Amino acid sequence: MRRLSLWPLISALIFFAAGFLTHALYVRWQTPDSAIAVAPSPIGQPAAPSGAPEPQSHRVKFSPLPAPATALEKAPELPVVAARDVEHIRSLAGNQARIRGRVFKVGHSAKSNTYFLNFGPSRGSFTAVIFASAVDSFEKKKMPPSGFDGREVELQGTVKDHPQYGLEVILESPAQIRILQ
Repeated sequence: MRRLSLWPLISALIFFAAGFLTHALYVRWQTPDSAIAVAPSPIGQPAAPSGAPEPQSHRVKFSPLPAPATALEKAPELPVVAARDVEHIRSLAGNQARIRGRVFKVGHSAKSNTYFLNFGPSRGSFTAVIFASAVDSFEKKKMPPSGFDGREVELQGTVKDHPQYGLEVILESPAQIRILQ
C-alpha cells in the first residue's frame, strides 16, 4: 500500500493561513470610505479628513528650462571617421558618427528589398544598411541605393555593432548620406 506524504498537506495549510492572514491585515489597515468625514476647507485648498493630521505644505520653486534647440541652431559637428578604420568605428558603437569612405560593393537582398553598402571586401568591414521602408525615399531624391557603388560618400547615423552582421549604420533618410564625387 502506498503511503501519502504529509508535506503537500502541510504546505497547503501554511499557504492558506498566509493568505488568510494577509487578507485580515489588508482589511484591518483599509479605512472604509464612510469613516472618512470631510471637513469644509477654504476655497483653493484641498479638504482634509477629520481627525487626520494637517498635511504639510512644502515650498515649490520652478526654474525655467533652457529653450529647445531649433532647426536654425546647428548641432555640434561630429568628427569624420574613415570607413576603413574599423576599430575606431567600433569604439563609437551606440553613438552618432560621421563616416567617410568609398563604397566597395552594393549588395541587394531581393527577398527583403534591403540594400547593403559594403565599405570593404570582408564581412569584418563597415556596412551601411538601407531597409525596404526607406528605399522609396532614396529613389524619390534621385539617389537609388544601387548608384552608390564605387562612389566616395559621407554618411551620418548611429553606429551599431551587431553580433551577427558586424559594424553597421542604418540609413533611414537620404539626408544621412552625401556623395562626395
